[in-house]
Amino acid sequence: MHRRAGVFVVALVVALFSGASAAVAATTVNLDQWASSDLAWQNGNLNGNNSRYPEGGIVPFRLALEGLAVGSHTIHINYDFTASGHKAYDFLATWNVTNASGKACIPSGGAISSMCPGLPLASSAAFPSDGAAMDGLTVHGAEQYSAAPRRLTIWGGTIQSISPPAHSGSPSGNSTADMVVHFRATSPAVLLAWGGHLAQSAYWNRSIGGPSDGAAMVSGAPWHMRTLQLDGTGNKNQDRSIQPSAIVGELPPFALAPPTPAPPASPGGTTPTSPGGTTPNGPGPRPHVTVPPTSAVEVLATDPAGAETVVNGLVLVATAGLVSLLPALRRRRRP
Repeated sequence: MHRRAGVFVVALVVALFSGASAAVAATTVNLDQWASSDLAWQNGNLNGNNSRYPEGGIVPFRLALEGLAVGSHTIHINYDFTASGHKAYDFLATWNVTNASGKACIPSGGAISSMCPGLPLASSAAFPSDGAAMDGLTVHGAEQYSAAPRRLTIWGGTIQSISPPAHSGSPSGNSTADMVVHFRATSPAVLLAWGGHLAQSAYWNRSIGGPSDGAAMVSGAPWHMRTLQLDGTGNKNQDRSIQPSAIVGELPPFALAPPTPAPPASPGGTTPTSPGGTTPNGPGPRPHVTVPPTSAVEVLATDPAGAETVVNGLVLVATAGLVSLLPALRRRRRP
């Protein structure tokens, strides 16, 4: 009897551990990046054959997580800040600013979420600003120079927090920046999306009279975007790279700033104007209107040429009044 009970307990323990191992093994992580020339997600690397990105452009990424337990999780987003001493991805941005808008579910690459094609409502959280400084400039300044929106998007969960970027390595060689994302999964499938901003030479470092030091200056080896340490484990890491041959041209400053919305019409159907008489993003100054004077005092104050006419008129009126009073004055003098 005791032997049978022992065998049963051992079998139960083995079954439980096997089930746990199967659950862990069922968790998958897959990272895609957008090939701008192919107009498709790429589960491999980007190069001049499948992509053309300018400095200042944003490379979209999507990360499909499957088999998660409902609840809180963490994952690292890690990117090469410099490669061979030149700026590469200088900050993270919203995934669909320049490419792949509306294409989170298209069937290419490998990170196709099981929630597709009917993704649930997305939510997002802002990436913290990066205060790192080098070469007399700051990453925060590069963020402002680009003016691109900077948010991490999630489907199938909510983002709880994002840590500020932690830099490691030498900026004069190869260095990385790392953010820790805390999120809560509301289903076993979660899809994350963000963009890598390609550093602009116009900011790094031509804006202060220095030599170009943006992504187009990287030569030879590619630079990388990674996801690491899902829930502290190292066996779910992903890595995607982009070759220097994929970088062509450069965007101007503030090219990715969201458009300024037109001001709403007032109840009377007119566009509100500023105190200076101009309409935002609209016509120029309103024509100046001179209000006609409404009294002799205003004429004297505003129209010197007409002042003499008014004075003469007043003199004539006064003279006529005195003449009309003379007979009455004479009668009063008689005894």
